[in-house]
Amino acid sequence: MKNFADKLAEKIVVNRDLNNPAERYRIALIESWGSILGNLLLTAAKALFGLLINSIALIADAVHSASDIFSSLVVLIGFSLAKRKPDPQHPHGHGRIEYLAGLVIALMLIAAGALFVVSSYNRLLRGVSAIPSISAMIVVAISILVKEFMYFFSFKLGKLINSAALTGDALHHRSDSLSSLLVLIALAGSYLGLPTLDAYFGFVVALFIIYAGIKIARQSCSSLLGEAPEADLQEKIIDCAIQTEGVIDAHDLGIHDYGSWKVVTVHIGVNSDLSLDQAHNIAHRVENRISNCFHCQTVVHIDPR
Repeated sequence: MKNFADKLAEKIVVNRDLNNPAERYRIALIESWGSILGNLLLTAAKALFGLLINSIALIADAVHSASDIFSSLVVLIGFSLAKRKPDPQHPHGHGRIEYLAGLVIALMLIAAGALFVVSSYNRLLRGVSAIPSISAMIVVAISILVKEFMYFFSFKLGKLINSAALTGDALHHRSDSLSSLLVLIALAGSYLGLPTLDAYFGFVVALFIIYAGIKIARQSCSSLLGEAPEADLQEKIIDCAIQTEGVIDAHDLGIHDYGSWKVVTVHIGVNSDLSLDQAHNIAHRVENRISNCFHCQTVVHIDPR
């Protein structure tokens, strides 16, 4: 399954400029709409069988799948808004709205998980149990396989275009497949004469939902506060600058993240014997190289050596 998902993802990006915002948007559309359609089907199936057999664990798992739809919508919103041109009020674009939307969804997830904790507790008090069902177990088993494929596919695309949004969406798929595994165990317990397992595992699935919400909230807040860029990206930008003719060294790199749009500042060392015009031309070439390679705004400072 992993090999098939990886090959499919690689086929989608083959011979493409993965730093181009338009190409990144195309890939985000493929990943997010695929996730949305898959999760819609899984949510409907889990909710239907959860209501039919009166399983709180399966209904909670349906909500978990539904939350993945919102996670994918965040990806769509973020990449769509990143395409909007800057305006006087937002000179660096609107990409950070993605992080705000993620924070709102995280709070909704935490609230939903808390409600399922209360529901599971009430079930234990009242002695309400799920109705044993082989068909429901089959549906959950299929959903685990589908979710694992979606995880590998989204994770591979996220790594290929270096997108935290896509890899985050992939991790949401993985958490859903793990919670579905717990639901499968709970349903098997009901079938084998252990009806209280449904309520107990309802607790556990609810904790999965709360954990996912807290994790998304932390990621969103960290991005809004301006977390440090990945070391690999920093090395690539420094290498790009150094490879420009006339540059002795590059240092004091700064990367300001505005979603898919970034503002890069870097200092370059040049020969002190150069004229001002010559040094300026080198800086201009470095700016063009970095901006073209990484699709960002670049500001270069000159340090004579």
